[in-house]
Amino acid sequence: MSSATTGSSDSGPVPETARVSHGGDGPAPSLAVVEAIAELADVDPTELPEEGVVLYDHVDPDALNALVAGRSDGDVDVSLTVAGYDVRVGPDSAVARRARN
Repeated sequence: MSSATTGSSDSGPVPETARVSHGGDGPAPSLAVVEAIAELADVDPTELPEEGVVLYDHVDPDALNALVAGRSDGDVDVSLTVAGYDVRVGPDSAVARRARN
């Protein structure tokens, strides 16, 4: 299971952000992105394609992993939009947020 943590706004119980740690014993950065988006979509990560969310339609997962993984210097911060979600991938976690219109 993921190590996702969510935060909700004052307007209701719907989570606005989800954070999933990656690296070490956790998932690869690209899988952390998928798990964070799935948390916000309230679906299993394997069901995201049915929701119209396919990570590799937006970014090369292998390239993302190579860019982020193993960067202990903290000098990495990748931002992208994936199917209506703003995602930030840092040196130790991926954070997904519903895109603002």
